[in-house]
Amino acid sequence: MAHKPRHAAPKETLGQLRRMAAAVLTTGALVSLGSSPAFADVLHGTPYSGDENTDQQGEQNLNCGNSARLLRVNVAETDDKVKKCVDTDGHTRRHSGNGARAIGDTTLGPQLNTAQAGKQNLNCGNSADVITVNVLGTINRETTCVAVDDDRDGHKGHGGGQAYTGNARTLGGTSLGQQVNTAQVGKQNLNCGNASDTLTVNVLGTVRKRTTCIAADHSHDGSASAHRGKASADAGQVAGTETNTAQNGRQNQTCGNPGGGIDVPLGQIKRHTQCTVDDGSLPPGH
Repeated sequence: MAHKPRHAAPKETLGQLRRMAAAVLTTGALVSLGSSPAFADVLHGTPYSGDENTDQQGEQNLNCGNSARLLRVNVAETDDKVKKCVDTDGHTRRHSGNGARAIGDTTLGPQLNTAQAGKQNLNCGNSADVITVNVLGTINRETTCVAVDDDRDGHKGHGGGQAYTGNARTLGGTSLGQQVNTAQVGKQNLNCGNASDTLTVNVLGTVRKRTTCIAADHSHDGSASAHRGKASADAGQVAGTETNTAQNGRQNQTCGNPGGGIDVPLGQIKRHTQCTVDDGSLPPGH
């Protein structure tokens, strides 16, 4: 098991960020690939599949490539899923001013509850699978999230910067499996590649999970957010483990946490997470 810690990008990596964003853009804003799913996801579409609740408000909020399954079985097949999420124009934003709120449900499986409000909030590649069994097969999960704001004229965000960012609140529900509650408010908040898996059994196969998150802001809008709302993640009632994350600030990163799960690696299990934030939006002196 490999784990790469988070890091902030120096200015000399800006060119690399631009090239990576351009490469991702060529594949489209959202790509989902899969092959040979004969034995994979045997409980897909049932109540045991878990529950995901998402509410997002603001500019460039990505909630991509997350997984919440009670049971995932793959036997002698290739289960390959690649997701690429890109936001470069910020047109997904809403300005209702009421904030974002995700309320957990009652489910037989695990839960992912996500509320995001702000400029560049990425919640990507997180896993809350209870049991994964891979025998003589390959499970590949690859998630790439890229949020780039390159606006230079100061018109984005209603005339030079966000005057107000609403609250973000997640309220946990009741679940048999584990629960992940995430609330993010602010400038560049990354919550990527974290695991709350309970048990992974890999027999003579390969399990790979790779998450890449990039948030780059070079909008030169000339001002910071005048006010940021509150971020709160309230615990629910769960039979499994629970992970609660609330982030409020300019550059908050929670990335690549392996969780307290158990691996039975009679094959290869690899996890790799890379989080990069680059903020060049403020004028000199800030």
